[in-house]
Amino acid sequence: MALDNGGFDATSWGWSTLLPLVIVGTVLALGRPTSPNGLALAFLGLLGAFAAWTWLSAVWSNDLSASVLDAERLLVYFSAAAVFLLLERGQLTRFLVGLLAGISLAGVWALSLRSFGGPGSYDVASVSADATRRLAAPLGYSNGLGLLAAIGILLALGLAVRLRRPLAAAPVLVLGPTLYFTYSRGAWLALVAGGIATLGLALPRMSRRVVLAVTIAVLCAGAVALVRVGGPSGALREFSHAAPSVKADRSRRLFSLSGSSRAQYWHVAWRDYRQHPWLGSGAGSFQRRWLRSRPADLPVLDAHSLYLETLAELGPVGLGLLAALLALPVAAGVIAWKQPLAAPALGGYVAYLVHAAQDWDWELPAVTLAGLACAAALLILAEREPRSALVRKARAAGVGAAVLLALVALGALAGNQTLAAASVSLDADKPARAARDARWAKSLVPWSPEPWRLHGEALLSQGNLDGARRDFLTALRKDPSDWDSWVDLALVTQGSERKRAVERAQNRRCSVELRCPVFDSPGGSKT
Repeated sequence: MALDNGGFDATSWGWSTLLPLVIVGTVLALGRPTSPNGLALAFLGLLGAFAAWTWLSAVWSNDLSASVLDAERLLVYFSAAAVFLLLERGQLTRFLVGLLAGISLAGVWALSLRSFGGPGSYDVASVSADATRRLAAPLGYSNGLGLLAAIGILLALGLAVRLRRPLAAAPVLVLGPTLYFTYSRGAWLALVAGGIATLGLALPRMSRRVVLAVTIAVLCAGAVALVRVGGPSGALREFSHAAPSVKADRSRRLFSLSGSSRAQYWHVAWRDYRQHPWLGSGAGSFQRRWLRSRPADLPVLDAHSLYLETLAELGPVGLGLLAALLALPVAAGVIAWKQPLAAPALGGYVAYLVHAAQDWDWELPAVTLAGLACAAALLILAEREPRSALVRKARAAGVGAAVLLALVALGALAGNQTLAAASVSLDADKPARAARDARWAKSLVPWSPEPWRLHGEALLSQGNLDGARRDFLTALRKDPSDWDSWVDLALVTQGSERKRAVERAQNRRCSVELRCPVFDSPGGSKT
């Protein structure tokens, strides 16, 4: 997943859902599976409930396509969690070492691109002025890569100390530079939070003097930092300002308290919740809310906070399910504090939770799967009684569920791949191929306006204005808030109809100025 742009694109989710489902089905049908403990089953149940609520939000969402895509991504997490929880305690050491190896491979890949050059080695998912200087490959997002490196560092140091295997700390030699060259302040904060959580499990075994010394050091460091920025009000002002660029001063940027426009993102998300206090505005709908009311001219997709965005999009019910879901592994870590593997797993998991509060890690499956792997390890370590074998009925139900989800994943894979192919063909100026792929997509994703919009754009490229207009109108009937379709409609209409389309597009993109190509007459020259 890390090598596939972090799994961000929808075209990655089909195979990454099918693979774990095949494993689950095979184990249940041919193996000797055992039943996880109550905490693990509750975690899987809450994840399924959260996914179901996300699917249900498509009913009231103001962006149906985005809601379906958010729900499809959750299938990746659910199927992966199901596989992880089939593991038994005796397999966890190899499991965490394998996770560390995967993270280290991503770090080696990133540093190799930085050292020897290569396309996509820097941040392409940011509009920041210094994005071209921040290491991001292979995930495509520097903050996500920084968090992945932080989780790997915590796992490496924790395994080395708790298992008394010094060589386990070797990946730090790769992951440390990877973390630094991302210049991600949030990732460093996550690393510190994960380190504190790791030490927290060791507190009962530490002397009181050591605990007191660590507490005093942390409090003094926090007090000095707060005084330096002018107290709480100064910290708030600093958070609202832009961060220093990497080119200007690397070290100053790392110690800056700037939120890099997050104050504006969070303000818009909170206003969205205030307008939809019961159910939210629907999964994946934040982008449209931002385009309507953004205080800064930035093309933002997410609210940069998993918890606040969940509240805005899925309401209190969605946030409650998510909070209960994410709290269970922490409780399991406390229960399993005596287990040697609990400390590194809890450190990696807490690092993910802290970073997710300030960024869009939930939309990067490679990063979220690392957090889920740590969570699953904690849930398995909390088991106090030997597992019992799954009964035949439970195994049959599990196989049936895996087959059903696999069929859904196959349909999603076909639809997303076809849409992507149509878009690529349009970019490559191959309208005939784009029209063919878009026609297939109409059958595979009939709820989405995108197939009709892409088909209309293909017809427009071929000069078929009447056919393009019909497709754009169909797309708008499916989703009247799709500003792309309003812009396209303005290209193929005249007079008052064109004026209305441009106004509707502008209303949905707030202050964005639209420069629409115009046709003097059907089949006429484009100006």
